Amino acid sequence: MSGTNTDSPRGDRDSYALGRSEREYARLARQAEILRAPTRRLFTDAGIGPGMRVLDLGSGAGDVSFLAAQLVGPMGEVLGVDQDGAAVRHAQARATAAGIANVRFEQADLVHSPPAGPFDAIVGRLVLMYLPDPAAVLGRLVQSLRPGGVVAFLEPFFQIPPGPDSMLKQVVTIFVETLRRTGAQVDLGPRLHKVYQKAGLPVPNMRFEVLMDAHDDSPLYQYIADTVENMLPRAIELGVPGAAQIDVTAIPGRLRAELQMVGYAMMAVPGISAWCVKSR
Repeated sequence: MSGTNTDSPRGDRDSYALGRSEREYARLARQAEILRAPTRRLFTDAGIGPGMRVLDLGSGAGDVSFLAAQLVGPMGEVLGVDQDGAAVRHAQARATAAGIANVRFEQADLVHSPPAGPFDAIVGRLVLMYLPDPAAVLGRLVQSLRPGGVVAFLEPFFQIPPGPDSMLKQVVTIFVETLRRTGAQVDLGPRLHKVYQKAGLPVPNMRFEVLMDAHDDSPLYQYIADTVENMLPRAIELGVPGAAQIDVTAIPGRLRAELQMVGYAMMAVPGISAWCVKSR
């Protein structure tokens, strides 16, 4: 399960269900730690390496850009773009504080005013899901990608679990329905190959991954509670079932007890990675 969301505040101010605040940016940073390993695998398998110029779509709190900056090294460059000006300022302040010189952030409208290239790679995590027509946006951006350049995205595969009512089902229902009612494509991951092809790219390599943690003190329990808490005002506004009744403070303990009862490990953030190389 992911906060993005998403991974960052993207889209217009009505479409991002988790709000724009320092609390949300902190949650995004924690989410980035959870997703660091699959994101690094994606970028490495896609061929992102030293000296490349990378465009990070929907850069949010900046963590995907920071990871890409490590891979491209001091001779490379990463440009992170986001429509949320506060997120851009937050990310740039983090980069400055950490002394990361090969990354910069800009506010940009991904739909109407995409940044100009050329780029060696275009990447993103949990961002295409917020675009009304991700293939159209990606198709325009690909025009600024050099021949032989890399495209690499990680997008979600969120589903409401079947079976009887439970805290898990209530939490996922609030999450999925709130995203869906604000226009997000909660199951974009399995359809990424279609997005790539409509954007003029070849059929990508794809991989499904879901994080699991069997420890009783797994941080995933609190991460999920924090995600729901940030989303709750919008969920209640939209009339999402169960949103007005849920006790956020009870989520970690109830989830832990339910999973222990059936003998399951905690799982979260189901995502699908897709990567390809632009034809020369």
